[in-house]
Amino acid sequence: MSKLIYSIILVVIGALVGIYLPWYAMGVAFGLVAFVLNMPLKSSFLTGFLAGFVLWVLSALWLDLQHPSTLPSRMAQVFPLKGNVFALFVLTGVLGGLFSGIWTWAGARLRQK
Repeated sequence: MSKLIYSIILVVIGALVGIYLPWYAMGVAFGLVAFVLNMPLKSSFLTGFLAGFVLWVLSALWLDLQHPSTLPSRMAQVFPLKGNVFALFVLTGVLGGLFSGIWTWAGARLRQK
């Protein structure tokens, strides 16, 4: 399967898991998916990173649009982002991507001998 198909599967499963379970359960789900689908080790981290990045950025954006408040702009001022909310969403995506990528790599690594 291609990286795009793997990424779409990871985003859909991550979104479903994120609805019912805590945020860290997404990592376990990503690892299980990588293990079950026998994801190639060389591209597993990148695939998990991209899926996690997209999932976390879209989740943050969706929550911000559903519940408008000044909290994201205030949090962007706490970090050295000069109040840029978009940069805060990108930072959220990078952290979520690293988390997801490591778990996806771990699941793919368990399958390898």
